[in-house]
Amino acid sequence: MRELLSRAATGPAPLAERIEALTRATGLLEGVAPGGAVDASREVLDRIGGRRALSAEHTVIGLFGATGSGKSSLVNALVGIEITRAAVRRPTTSAPIAAVVGERGSDALLDWLEVEERHHLDGTDTALLEAARRPPTGRRARREAAQAGPGTGTPGIVLLDLPDLDSVESANRTVAERMTGLVDVIVWVTDPQKYADAVIHQEFVRPFAGHDAVTVLVLHQIDRIREDEREPVLASLAALARGDGLDQAPVLATSASTGEGVVELREHLVRIARSREAIASRHRADVRGAAESLQQVADPTGMAEQPAPADIDTLVEDLASAARVEPVARAVGASYRFRAAGKVGWPPLRWARRVRPDPLGRLGIGRGRDGEGLERTSLPEPDTAARARASGGVRRFADAASEGGSDPWRAAVRTAARSGQDQLPDALDQAVAGADLRARATSWWWPVLDVLQWLALLTWVVGLGWLALNALLAFLGVPPPPMPMVEQLWVPIPLPTVLVVLGIAAGLLIGLAGGVIAALIGAWHRSRARRLLTARVRAVAEDHVVSAVSEELARARAAARDLALAHG
Repeated sequence: MRELLSRAATGPAPLAERIEALTRATGLLEGVAPGGAVDASREVLDRIGGRRALSAEHTVIGLFGATGSGKSSLVNALVGIEITRAAVRRPTTSAPIAAVVGERGSDALLDWLEVEERHHLDGTDTALLEAARRPPTGRRARREAAQAGPGTGTPGIVLLDLPDLDSVESANRTVAERMTGLVDVIVWVTDPQKYADAVIHQEFVRPFAGHDAVTVLVLHQIDRIREDEREPVLASLAALARGDGLDQAPVLATSASTGEGVVELREHLVRIARSREAIASRHRADVRGAAESLQQVADPTGMAEQPAPADIDTLVEDLASAARVEPVARAVGASYRFRAAGKVGWPPLRWARRVRPDPLGRLGIGRGRDGEGLERTSLPEPDTAARARASGGVRRFADAASEGGSDPWRAAVRTAARSGQDQLPDALDQAVAGADLRARATSWWWPVLDVLQWLALLTWVVGLGWLALNALLAFLGVPPPPMPMVEQLWVPIPLPTVLVVLGIAAGLLIGLAGGVIAALIGAWHRSRARRLLTARVRAVAEDHVVSAVSEELARARAAARDLALAHG
């Protein structure tokens, strides 16, 4: 943007830079703008490239008009001799006819124009050649000649009489339409009957809006209009030209029959040729017109520079839901509690844990070390709601990232966002399967509580065995040894009974404490797993969605810069 502001401050970019910018913009808009607009831009670039490779000393001036406008008669009057037969052997011109001033270098140009009938005027005494050789008069003409550089001499001119734009012969119309894109200067010739023809203006004149510097409008056969009506008719034609986007194009009146206005038109065309600016002016106008056409059908200026972080976060949430991040995180916490209970729970009940699978094992996670070595998890396939949320999340992300852009660019961003959608489910599954969830992680306090549990178990086993031994001796009639009593309690209780109660109570309390600690640490593991899995889902989102959208936004920014530069 700073470059564009700097360029605006120093003036328009050179033509070569604008052509390069249009070339880049056309390539960037491939697949975004409608194919017709891109093809039209490429045609403009091809024409410019072809014309720039040919004679820059010749200015190609084409006379265009409808049937009966008198182009051929006007060309003869401008040249000063009859080079085309008007209304004698053929009612209209069926092929381009050229009157050439400056033979050197003109043949290749005429070959490119596909003009076969050529009249070189260098060896003849004609009004057009005389006007071209005459030194410029007037301050403006002398200034333009000075700007053209020393030693320019007689300007090269190729004056073309072209088929009618509304000819009944389609081949004639095709030639005329093709020539509108090839000539350097466009002279629209009309007559009092057809000067306001809407078809001519809409289909032929209006598409060249902005080509004021290389366009001339001629009301021919002015002698057919009464003196007092000429000014209103010329004013009407000028108004139509302004409506067609030709704000500065001159409007002249001529008559080949009386010679009225012919000299003025001839001098005007010679002055354009002498300035050597027509080719560059035409190319600048063509480049600007192509840039405007591309911008109209696929304007990239409203696009954001990059996806908003909040939109990325929302996308990650949607994809995390599809990847079942929260169920896996809960399973990580439950797995820690499950394994902790197997180490610090009451030993007589630990065997019951063996018949229950590890929560992570049920999901196919954690079978290898740190969850590695899996091709796919055993997570259930996302249900319809989860899949819809993932698909909708991608769509919402693309819409948010392209908000403010034109429809073609928004469609391009959506396409880019969905470009990796087929690989997205497997990528999300692998993101979960490959995460280091510490599935076999242990804690230092497990062996401590394990030892205490076994001591508690030993305590109540000793007490229970003692009581059992005394009962057996009594059953056998053998006097049991005296049983120690614990007198510190409310009532004296045999020591073996105290050991049994103490062992059981200690085991239960140790198991309860271990469960509480395992729950707290399991919650931490669950939170860690959620953060880790979300980060891996974010990486998948970046690789399969965000990066493609970011590239498309960067493409839009580059296209906007190049279109602005090409426009000038």
